[in-house]
Amino acid sequence: MNDVTEWYLKHAKKLDKKYYNKGEPVYVLHRRTLMAAKSIIDLINDIPADDLYLELYMLVKDKNFGSFVGRYQYVLEMAKEKPDVFTEQLYDFYLKMASTIKKNNYYLRFFEFVSYFQNEDMKIMDTKRQLVYRAYTNLLMNQAEFLRKNKFEVNKMVAGVTTKGELIEVDDICPNLDSCVHEFEHIALTAPEKLKPDTMFRIYEKRGYKINSWEDADVLRVTQQLHTNSVAYLTPYINEFTIDIIPQKRFNPELGMYLKSIPKLLKDNDTLKETLCHRRKTLSSNGLKIHFENSTFMKDVLLKEIYHNGAIVCLYRMETTQGETAGFYNTQTKQFASMFAFTEEQIILLGRFVETLILWCYAAFVGSDTNVLPTSESYNDYIFDKNADVTFTSIGGKLRVPTEIKHIRTIAGDDRYESEIKHISGYIRKLPDGQKASERALALAQSLGYDLDDNETYVQPFERSSWIVKPEH
Repeated sequence: MNDVTEWYLKHAKKLDKKYYNKGEPVYVLHRRTLMAAKSIIDLINDIPADDLYLELYMLVKDKNFGSFVGRYQYVLEMAKEKPDVFTEQLYDFYLKMASTIKKNNYYLRFFEFVSYFQNEDMKIMDTKRQLVYRAYTNLLMNQAEFLRKNKFEVNKMVAGVTTKGELIEVDDICPNLDSCVHEFEHIALTAPEKLKPDTMFRIYEKRGYKINSWEDADVLRVTQQLHTNSVAYLTPYINEFTIDIIPQKRFNPELGMYLKSIPKLLKDNDTLKETLCHRRKTLSSNGLKIHFENSTFMKDVLLKEIYHNGAIVCLYRMETTQGETAGFYNTQTKQFASMFAFTEEQIILLGRFVETLILWCYAAFVGSDTNVLPTSESYNDYIFDKNADVTFTSIGGKLRVPTEIKHIRTIAGDDRYESEIKHISGYIRKLPDGQKASERALALAQSLGYDLDDNETYVQPFERSSWIVKPEH
């Protein structure tokens, strides 16, 4: 396809004629699907068909994802062969796949499938292959629009799955924002004579956004893109115990003068990553909070560990003077995920700062390197933020659900009792005198990067049910 823009405008006009008057939720969902189709075609447009088919075959060869592989792969091949047919059928394809996933409770399996492509994307250096992975990732990420309990609640975002397989949704922190873009484009396509100098401002204002220029609108767009990417990449790791990792405040990407306030980096991350391969501690059951008093840029960091696919993954949410951001670090693959790495506006300086900061916080608390300690002095060895006073607070006690989500089952034939599911985090346990850890426990600890003393063992995460009397009884 030589002109993707011309192709897109053709389909946008056709879609607007059919769905614009069907109600905003219906229209928005169709528009989002069209934008997904455009992003996919943009990515694969310059890849020769034979090369694309080979890459699609090789990237999931021998991977155990069942029917997901063939069905999504066929759709990407259609995007290359018959882009018009692909675009016209994509909405119905998403509907059918959503029905299958919901009916069979394949949520966890689907998000593992998404996670595979996201993680591979972070490792690939070859440009052509990376474009194919990103096209695949975009196709999968938009599927989440159709997994919501009510797909037309377009201001809700799928954020994860509980430990019992129930979908978790959160509110979009930029509600109705893309509706502004769609409405302006609709007027431009169907009645350009109605466009006035203040048309855009009025469209945004009626949905609660005060803007004064095109630049303001673009800042909002990037803000939403950053948050959407952040939630999408965290989804495989979010359950009822980690839901508080999802950012609750917008991150303003219009850094401008704030770039000068980002503290300078003094060392690279290699030492920190090596320290995290030889950890002496686990994070507390409900995580670790790090507070930065008098910092030029930082406010707070929340860290939580989760056991995922045979690795310990550290989830982080950080609050800055510009808002909140979140991501994760896989201690086995040493992959660091930051939302700044997957946007068209890559902020290299900020991305490096985020990685160094989070790795230092994590290593300072769980590592055994005496040169990396949970102190302000150690912080300033890696990041020059001389006025910052850093304090660590371990959040222990019983594992808590930070939302209203609960898993309740009743005893058959007796409604006086209910069982509550407790998720127990992995931890290092001291052994009684004379006892030693089993070979299995030692091997597991070593594979996860934990260094155990002779009188210690590692207890891997597990779930436990306990029966309790209902409050009304």
